Amino acid sequence: MEAVFADIETANLVDVKKADIVLLNTCGFLKAARDEVFENLKNLTDKKVIILGCLASEFTKEEIKKYPHIHAIVSSANYADIQKIFDKVCAGEKVFAVKKEPKTFGKFLGKSLLSPNPYSYIKIAEGCWNKCSYCMIPYLKGAYRSRAMEDIITEAKSLIEIGIKEIILVAQDCGFYGSDLYGKKSLATLLKKLSEIKGDFWIRTLYIYPEMIDEELINTIKSSDKICKYLDIPLQHGDSNILKSMCRPNNIETTLEKIKKIRKTIPEVTLRTSFIVGFPGETSGAYKNLLEFIKKIAFNNVGVFEYSREPHTAAFTMKNQLSDKLKKERKEKAMLLQQKISLENNKKFVGKTLQVLIEKYDPIKKIYTGHSQNQTPEVDGQILIKSKNPQKINEFAKVKITKADTYDLFGTV
Repeated sequence: MEAVFADIETANLVDVKKADIVLLNTCGFLKAARDEVFENLKNLTDKKVIILGCLASEFTKEEIKKYPHIHAIVSSANYADIQKIFDKVCAGEKVFAVKKEPKTFGKFLGKSLLSPNPYSYIKIAEGCWNKCSYCMIPYLKGAYRSRAMEDIITEAKSLIEIGIKEIILVAQDCGFYGSDLYGKKSLATLLKKLSEIKGDFWIRTLYIYPEMIDEELINTIKSSDKICKYLDIPLQHGDSNILKSMCRPNNIETTLEKIKKIRKTIPEVTLRTSFIVGFPGETSGAYKNLLEFIKKIAFNNVGVFEYSREPHTAAFTMKNQLSDKLKKERKEKAMLLQQKISLENNKKFVGKTLQVLIEKYDPIKKIYTGHSQNQTPEVDGQILIKSKNPQKINEFAKVKITKADTYDLFGTV
């Protein structure tokens, strides 16, 4: 038997058609993601499907009866047994392995890469202690629990040894890392220790809430050539009343001062954020404040998302829910505004020479594709590169930027 791993966005790839067993990695964070899981299940009726991911914990034994092609449901608390479960499925058994999230982060069990990408993600914590009124994560993933620093370093070393050039640290809130395990915020300490690992590689950290960014963290990012001068800071909105309803820090001036300090200390920093439009009670005035805030911060990259009404959240029962039409209109208007800002920021790279991690080559167009420290792979834009000489895939190259558009940069080696 051949098994192919497929996430909810790629479950219809040609490779999946060749497989007997498909591991379907699910997301339960938004209704759209949950709907996509079941849509994919409809397209996989001729396969043996193993359900993984955060939505797996919401499945019951009844789903195995309802969808006969589901042969296993495995919550993250049982990932250590995935090989045994896979063997049982190969032997014709059906397995329901769902239990509550553990109170501590499990030990590092080794890692096998399923793609040829030069970057790899390392989860440094699980769960969340924030009580954001729109978010299901505490319900799905439980309380915040940091992963032991030595385990993270062990995984990073193993990845670097096999040629990974960029380590991307992820958690629901990376900035809170270590607070539960070591009694204090320890992200800066973790970054320093990762920077001491020998090798030519980058370290990128995603999802650090503004209240978790302190002077030590800013100086740590500034001090190391290995740490990407890039911060993904979820701000969620630009109106203090909406932020209060979201149960997020709502002092806009404090946030603006934090952004100012980051830019002063790290002038070359790239900043990304995400906003939610259409939150219950978002008046035209509150939305206008958001647009003004977007202009004022002028971040390099912004993701705008329509509010999704989710069960098990405080916002689910809030009054003044907005229509899907209005949410869509507000999203499109905010994104059009940000596109202009992103284009102006990208133009500043023209004429500069950037270190670029080459990811792939198109032999027909004769174009290399890669990204710099200023771009998170699979999230931001990319750099399209021309070169007279062959370039090594999954290696760094110096690229002079010759052109910029809203999302992508263009250059030559």
